[in-house]
Amino acid sequence: MKFDDLISQVWNRSSTPEQNIQHALDTLQQKFEQPLRSYQFPPQDYVRLEALDKNESDHQKQIEELIKQTAASIDDLALKMLFVSVQQNNLKICIEYAIKNIVNQITNMVC
Repeated sequence: MKFDDLISQVWNRSSTPEQNIQHALDTLQQKFEQPLRSYQFPPQDYVRLEALDKNESDHQKQIEELIKQTAASIDDLALKMLFVSVQQNNLKICIEYAIKNIVNQITNMVC
């Protein structure tokens, strides 16, 4: 469940936005975190992703946190190395795409 959706589900018009967010955090704790932590194999941690569909949100920071938490939760060394390798390859592809995009923009400006 997206945290944004949870906020909208618990939203109370008579409360301030801060109160509604706190209520959503409390609901997240009571209905999701606590039950999950009682399982035989509870999650190592969780990451709240907010407003990924909006341009003004801080996507990079949220995804960075997701990657860090994912890497921290992998306890098998071979899997962790595979995960890190995939992330390095993704970074290489992103850099190549960014460079090609800038070159295309400069070429279009000059021509």
